[in-house]
Amino acid sequence: MRTLKIIVIACLWCGALAAWNAPAAGDSVIVGVNAWYRPPDLSLEDMAKQLAENGVKTIRVSLMPGSVEFITRAWQHGVSTLAIIYPHTGSTAAKKNQLWASLALSELKPPEFTAAVKPLLDQLEASGVRLAGLELGNEINTSGYNGDIAAPGSGRLLELADLVNPNDPEALPIAAGFRNYVRIAGALKELRDHSKLNQRTPIVAAGIANISKRGEKSFNGMLAVRLPDTIKFLHQNDLDRFVDGYGVHVYPGLDPSRSVATRVASLGQDIFSECRADKPCWLTEYGIPNASQKGQPDHCPIDETKRLLVIAELREAFRHFASQGRLAAIIYYDWSDKPGKEAGIFRCGALTEAGKLALKPM
Repeated sequence: MRTLKIIVIACLWCGALAAWNAPAAGDSVIVGVNAWYRPPDLSLEDMAKQLAENGVKTIRVSLMPGSVEFITRAWQHGVSTLAIIYPHTGSTAAKKNQLWASLALSELKPPEFTAAVKPLLDQLEASGVRLAGLELGNEINTSGYNGDIAAPGSGRLLELADLVNPNDPEALPIAAGFRNYVRIAGALKELRDHSKLNQRTPIVAAGIANISKRGEKSFNGMLAVRLPDTIKFLHQNDLDRFVDGYGVHVYPGLDPSRSVATRVASLGQDIFSECRADKPCWLTEYGIPNASQKGQPDHCPIDETKRLLVIAELREAFRHFASQGRLAAIIYYDWSDKPGKEAGIFRCGALTEAGKLALKPM
């Protein structure tokens, strides 16, 4: 039995290496990494160099006054940015709770958004920066980024039928906020269309969180909206007029035993079901933890056996959707770890083997 287990693991490992060394299918899919965290001992310039020297072509970071310089330096080193522009930028509305970005989407005003975002885009344009994309917000189907969603609320996982139900007291303000989000998207498109360098830069709807499967409560017990149903509602309310794609998130866990076919079926049902060739999904966050104690910041080297296998399986599953034109980008989360986190791919002073695979062109 032990011999059989060794053979199975060896076959999976060989499969991962085969996928790793296979010829790239082309550059049609954007491959990149989130770069939210910068270690305190690393300057902006050194961070930009670090990313470029390790072959990173695209990063995802928030566009704020404090990040303009980093985005510019990254561009100067050949690294483009998918910039997250929060819909509440410039808003004078009050936060609804103590969560990070919990302003109500329903209270946002397009003129305030335009007035605050335009100077940031102008600064980037003056420096010659061409962006990989403009992502309007982050996880707006959760209370952490959407004050119209009660926190914690009932803990229900809302679907399209709830959002269109005028008698649902929890869903009613969320639906109103999503409709106003469409107006903010229109303001962003107006800014984009008048750009000189980024007139054709794709606009991506907020990276939508995968909370739980249909029929379940959200994983954290807080009110939220299912990922596919969020996209369905936005489709029905004409967001397609203003965006080129839809951002989605998935964190599939560290289980290397799931087949590629199983992953394709699961992703197709819970994540990519509403992705179309004319409005493809951008996977703007997917992360795989490294559960090995050797993976902690002060423990090196890192044992990545399982994580390497999972990323290999996921990339094959992603390739299925990319071949249909339904997946435009895969952006790993995250480049480096905050203390106590373990999903980063730059560890122990170098890009890990799993990181090299995650960043390989598809």
